[in-house]
Amino acid sequence: MKQRIITGILAALLAISLLVCVGLGYTKYLSIIVAIFGAIGSYEIMRVSKCKNKVLTGLACAVTAFIPFYIAFDLGSLIPVSAGVLIAVYVIAMLMIMLKWYDITRFEHVALALFGSLAIPSSIMTAYKVDELCSAHPELFQRSHIVFILLCTMFAAWLCDTFAYFFGSKFGKRKLSPKISPKKSVEGAIGGIAGTTVSCVITYFICDYFFFANDTIKVWMVIPIVIFLCVIGMCGDLSASVIKRNFGEKDFGTLFPGHGGVLDRIDSFLFTMPALYVILSIIVAFAA
Repeated sequence: MKQRIITGILAALLAISLLVCVGLGYTKYLSIIVAIFGAIGSYEIMRVSKCKNKVLTGLACAVTAFIPFYIAFDLGSLIPVSAGVLIAVYVIAMLMIMLKWYDITRFEHVALALFGSLAIPSSIMTAYKVDELCSAHPELFQRSHIVFILLCTMFAAWLCDTFAYFFGSKFGKRKLSPKISPKKSVEGAIGGIAGTTVSCVITYFICDYFFFANDTIKVWMVIPIVIFLCVIGMCGDLSASVIKRNFGEKDFGTLFPGHGGVLDRIDSFLFTMPALYVILSIIVAFAA
């Protein structure tokens, strides 16, 4: 427990640092952090799959690290080939590697390499797209709004999991998904959603009092959005559990003592961030 708490505090400090960068408008440079952690996450998923093909793993990690820079610095405008063509070439290269080292490479290794290298960085970099979307509509969103929105998404991904752990430990009786994650309970899930929603509402009132200059974001909007993001985040967590269970692993890695690897920490975030972008796109469309 002590190890989990210490690691959780360090992760919270990292999250606060990221939010400060967003608040100051240095979102592009977050791509460096995303590239590093994304590459580690891509390596973790290949390690869990027991893939022995180092070339396949190396290429997946390299592409994972490249995508954040491609998105943040608009490298597509400098490369005379569309993103779709680049992905097609990448897929072909992966399959060629499978043919070359077919004795140690299964198609599921290729599938996981593609999933990890494309989905992980693209999902995380949706945070940059959220910042871009909100910044393009200053009449609706201030910089403080963006920070608050991203903070709520982090709460839905990570604070919800923490609340669920403590509520489930104390009150958990009915299993949420016994075949996928036996330790998760319905009571823990409800406690996680409730605790996160209350935390986000309190944070809203603090931000509204000290930082918000307009009322684009209202408290009645925060509650259903946070509940939805919490549910989506749980789906992300369970999806990651399915992958680990398929390969007989408990955690993706050991980078965060007591918490597992990078993917063990960002699995929910991979779902909540794109969901948030869709929600904000709808809000902007109706406000236009």
